[in-house]
Amino acid sequence: MRITIPPSKRRERLIVAVDFGTTFSGCAVAYSGDPESADEIQVVKNWPGSNGITSDKVPSELVYETPTQVSGIKRDSSGEPINNTKIRWGLEIKPDETRLRCLKLRLDPRQKLPDYVSEDELCKELKKSGKTAEEAISDYLTEIYRRAKEALVKRFTQHMVSTTVIEVVLTVPAIWTDAAKDATLRAAERAGMGPNLYMISEPEAAAIYALKSMGQKQKLLQVGDNFIVCDCGGGTVDLISFEIKSLSPLRLEESATGTGALCGGVFLNIRFRNLVESRMGAEAFKELCERKPKCMNVAMNEFENYVKRNFDPLDSHTAYDGNNFNIPFPGASENAAMGIDSGFFILSTAEVAEIFRPLVGSVIDLVERQRIMLASHDKTAKGVILVGGFGQSNFLYRSLKQRFADEDPPPTYTRLNESPEPESDSEKPRFIIMQPENSWTAVVRGAVLSNLEDKMVLSRKARRHYGMKCSQTFDPAKHSYRHRYIDGITKEVRASSQMTWHVKKNQNMPVKEVSTLSFHIDLKMDEPYPDTYSVTILVSDEDIAPQEYSSTAGLRNLCEVEANIKKVPRRNFKKKTKNGVSYRRLDFAIGMQVDASGLVFDLRVNGTVYGTIRATYE
Repeated sequence: MRITIPPSKRRERLIVAVDFGTTFSGCAVAYSGDPESADEIQVVKNWPGSNGITSDKVPSELVYETPTQVSGIKRDSSGEPINNTKIRWGLEIKPDETRLRCLKLRLDPRQKLPDYVSEDELCKELKKSGKTAEEAISDYLTEIYRRAKEALVKRFTQHMVSTTVIEVVLTVPAIWTDAAKDATLRAAERAGMGPNLYMISEPEAAAIYALKSMGQKQKLLQVGDNFIVCDCGGGTVDLISFEIKSLSPLRLEESATGTGALCGGVFLNIRFRNLVESRMGAEAFKELCERKPKCMNVAMNEFENYVKRNFDPLDSHTAYDGNNFNIPFPGASENAAMGIDSGFFILSTAEVAEIFRPLVGSVIDLVERQRIMLASHDKTAKGVILVGGFGQSNFLYRSLKQRFADEDPPPTYTRLNESPEPESDSEKPRFIIMQPENSWTAVVRGAVLSNLEDKMVLSRKARRHYGMKCSQTFDPAKHSYRHRYIDGITKEVRASSQMTWHVKKNQNMPVKEVSTLSFHIDLKMDEPYPDTYSVTILVSDEDIAPQEYSSTAGLRNLCEVEANIKKVPRRNFKKKTKNGVSYRRLDFAIGMQVDASGLVFDLRVNGTVYGTIRATYE
């Protein structure tokens, strides 16, 4: 993965931040010569097909439309067919049209599509358009980027945009694999967002915005405080914890390894659809969707834009209020048993609460796990900050408040062998639940801020172990005899299939501190110098990483890094003699840096860096 780390001092530049989401996407723009405060950053609100209605985000959907040619296929001067496929995206798509959606999840093979998105239908639409998922995402990002540049021109003039460097900050989920992040980077590069392209994890960007915004308006923050930022997006819910090391300027350290899960707002839509199907019966529901495809799309839009965002039942410890939600259901026949009345699908407050219940429960569990994770590092969370589309939900906010802030004050987590003086309940600080003013655009605003001010995050936690397979001098007390072999050059007795770990899970990773993975190449005296050398980086998500390589040991190949050895002066190949055999050896290292979004590699020999290396992910 090739990700350039922004230097601390740069010339003036225009900044475009893009938050490509599972269900909705957004972008923001800024000028480094005249930066705004966190809540005044310009978020793009005007989108094609909006009919003048502004929105902070636009649906992450697109349609490929091939116009019918009455007079035949147009060809260029060489006789090749001219590609006249038209792209309609976001708000330009009609409610009853089949569209490509949730494409973001296709960048990470581990993620499953929501139930309401047919895998077969998506593949069929991609095949019909002649596009891969990555190419379709590139086309969508191209349109987003075009809209962002139009916003820059309107605000700063075409001349300034043409003569000023544009830097793009792209956000990615923290729970994604490094391979998925690399695929996102390739899609953005294809969309024309390079060469000044940076990446940042979504929860880190949200944390930067939230803490910046709170610091400007409130007196809640103190040096030493630990806050959990919970980014509840459309598909993923990402959590990250930061300790405040300085308020002015704002400086943060990641204080516990982040967690996350697929329990975002899009899964509320799935549960709503499942409820409708359950009420109607599978056959009747299928018949309606085939006969009136627009019906369910209209109902889903109403649920998305009104019910989800406004569900906030009256307080009661024993029962929900008796209010109903009337969701437009055009084309459906009257049926009191199904709750269909006068063209509306009737939802009770209790039914909507049941739609929310398991997802709210998942978010509560994630917050509790993050509090426990902080406790393992001798830290106590002061509160949680909710951001993201689902994070705007008043029902989610009040559910968290009821679970954490309205209960007895939470304990101050300590090691089991410590015995602190007991505090009275009035002295114990309560766990705070907060929703920043612009929670839906927190990620994209934070992405802009991360570019405007360098070094806000001083260190991060490694989310997994990083290492490589190697051989070691054979030790019968340590190694299995099945791995014993004689080295073909040095004639030394070695043990194969051993693991060496250069970055440990939960390890503190100071920003711009490079971990080095040491290697060597042995050559016979008459053997030619190699041009390249490939290394496979492995990862383990286990708490304790295995010391011996095994296909069943919870290990997986992360990527292959190919170093350009031709750049290394031949004098660095040193003559060695062992067991009476002479050979040449090159000792070198691959530098690895874990940054806000992924990995950066370079080649090092005797302390000299011989260029960056781009990894090939599996």
